[in-house]
Amino acid sequence: MPWVLALLVFLPATAVAQQSAPRLISDGPEYCAELSGRFAALEIDAPAHLRVLADEGRQLCAEGQTRIGIAKLRRALKEAQRGE
Repeated sequence: MPWVLALLVFLPATAVAQQSAPRLISDGPEYCAELSGRFAALEIDAPAHLRVLADEGRQLCAEGQTRIGIAKLRRALKEAQRGE
């Protein structure tokens, strides 16, 4: 029966460890392209200000400023998914 207690103590700790692990993302042109594609799938329903934001992000990625471009693309995608 002690193994059951050890199992009950161990399982919640591993579940918490898995949830709190950081998510790694790239800041390269491949991630720009991925975000751009994901936004393009939602672009028909996206408001004009979000399309402009995504276009700015794409342009920045094309100019080699991937971090700023990714930030704009992510913000446009997130707001479009929320329906704003």
